[in-house]
Amino acid sequence: MAMNEIREILENIKAPKTASGNHKVALVESTIKQPVDIQDHWVESIVLLTSAARTSSGNGSDTEVGRFICAELCIDITAVSGTNPTLDVYIEGKSQYTGKYKTLFSQTGITAVGTYWFSLNPNAWRYLRVRWVIGGSSPSFTFSVSGEFKS
Repeated sequence: MAMNEIREILENIKAPKTASGNHKVALVESTIKQPVDIQDHWVESIVLLTSAARTSSGNGSDTEVGRFICAELCIDITAVSGTNPTLDVYIEGKSQYTGKYKTLFSQTGITAVGTYWFSLNPNAWRYLRVRWVIGGSSPSFTFSVSGEFKS
């Protein structure tokens, strides 16, 4: 484009000019914004393992949590019975490639009613599951595992 053509285009632009006849240019803020206030982030409560009385070791099903960047998780034990009962709870992340699980958090040696909190920050896993090991004579633990997940 020749310089004369550029001048002609500029002459026809209906924009304010400076005192010396130059066009004023205004930069406008983009309408695409990234959230910076943590209160703008989405929070969802997710139950990884529903409350139930359990008398033997086991594991829960995979729960998809990949859309979240962090979480505050809670193991809530509401009833314990038996002789010398013990409970170990493990939160595991599942490799999508191998299908194998990695222990991300463990709370071991639980013998009484209580609440245990822990943070998962950052969350690098698409799937989480709960695994538990119960020991003792005629043991029973009523417990759940849930969390507040933030995207």
